[in-house]
Amino acid sequence: FILRRAMRQAGLDTLLRARSFDPDFLYAGYSAGACVAGPSLDGLHLVDDPEAVVEGCHGETIWSGLGLVDYTIIPHYDSEHPESQAMNEVVRYCAAKKLKHRTLRDGEVIVCEHQGSNPVN
Repeated sequence: FILRRAMRQAGLDTLLRARSFDPDFLYAGYSAGACVAGPSLDGLHLVDDPEAVVEGCHGETIWSGLGLVDYTIIPHYDSEHPESQAMNEVVRYCAAKKLKHRTLRDGEVIVCEHQGSNPVN
């Protein structure tokens, strides 16, 4: 939630969305950087505090993601990361709410190529 706020505050979210259909565009993110690529941060509140703030990054909580993909990315799944167990709760939450989602183990990647207006995984 802090990263998403910082992206908006810096105007990076607008820039990334504008460039997302450029054939030379590449977005890569680890952990929270992957989470913000989806349409929403719903469910991720189970592992990160939506109200957390840090110096220099302020404003209200932003629940929308960048929308670079049409599903929530759940990182650290079934990994040795300290948040791995908590991610199981996010998976259950998304499944119960019928939210489209994909899990990522540490070291895995998702590669998408945009063709027209639809991302192809």
